[in-house]
Amino acid sequence: MRYIKIFLLTVFLCSSLIGKSQTNIQFIPEIYGTSINGLMNATIFTVAQKNAVRLSITVSEAKAGKIVTIQTPPFNLIQGNNLIPQVAVRAAKVSIAENNIGAYLRKNQYFPEGAYEYAFTIIAASSSEEIIVDQTFIHDIVPPAPMDLIEPYNEDKICEKRPVFTWQPSIPQVLGTLYQLLLVEIKERQNAVEALNYNLPIVNQKGIFANMLMYPPIAQDLVQGKKYAWQVTAYKDQTVINRSAVWAFKVDCQDSISAVVDTDWGYRDIEDLVKGNYYVAEGTVKFALINAYQEQKLQYTVVCTSHPSTVVRNLPKVKLKRGTNKIKLDFSHNFSFKEDYSYVLKVKLPNGIQKDLRFIYKEVK
Repeated sequence: MRYIKIFLLTVFLCSSLIGKSQTNIQFIPEIYGTSINGLMNATIFTVAQKNAVRLSITVSEAKAGKIVTIQTPPFNLIQGNNLIPQVAVRAAKVSIAENNIGAYLRKNQYFPEGAYEYAFTIIAASSSEEIIVDQTFIHDIVPPAPMDLIEPYNEDKICEKRPVFTWQPSIPQVLGTLYQLLLVEIKERQNAVEALNYNLPIVNQKGIFANMLMYPPIAQDLVQGKKYAWQVTAYKDQTVINRSAVWAFKVDCQDSISAVVDTDWGYRDIEDLVKGNYYVAEGTVKFALINAYQEQKLQYTVVCTSHPSTVVRNLPKVKLKRGTNKIKLDFSHNFSFKEDYSYVLKVKLPNGIQKDLRFIYKEVK
């Protein structure tokens, strides 16, 4: 008799463990753990044919303790992946703690910065003591860093009619984040934000993996003299994670810095050049810099932004003397440089600071 009891107890325990292993909860706190509404965006997977259950969600913060408790009415789980039914979501009972975080949550519907624990418990509808699965997720909520745009710079004037767009990645980084870039023309008497909200997009590219976008081949060239607005949005699934500011730029080469300047034989201080617009280099790039250190080799590289896969080789070697240096880089016989392509000259100054000079290459006529 004793052995029979042990056997039955073992069978019961094994059945309970198997039942729990057959059901699990999928929840992404980085995306959905920032608001009360997001808590219901969980997926429940089960191998059982059909089961009536209730869901309990408890959110706690490391310092403040329990913040929110949500209790749903009974709903059915079927075999496979299950979303929480909208009927159960609408009828769920939500209790918010009477503390500072609770007061903030009532006002804003978002959890403030803190270390949070999300406890999901699925209970059989027939018995409050039969726990089918109990899972806990941990996430630290921190204010997202601004997602800064890089290039084209705000209020810049560029020559490239099919520019490369770059921006800082969204921080904190969320696995599976994608980017959307929106580019529109700014009409007369519009500001950049109005244009982005009301005008038809020239580029509306979704599903971008990296923090860079080459101008889409199917999009029309930008037009000389027109002004444009652009913005980047970081998202996962259908949820927006971060969004940049709206920047504007103009396609206008008339104000660009010419490679040949009447004064000082065309040599401009590199500090002035990097603050300007595109440098139009007719075979050569000329600039001046001061070397307050010992004689040394000029360290620099050139990157093609029109075709980033292009490797620029065989660059002229330059030796810096102490004092003022007038530097002329002759690219006219280098087959790496193509007519109307955009390039970035990255110069490491003697003091270790890097300066980037953008230029459009023109062949010598």
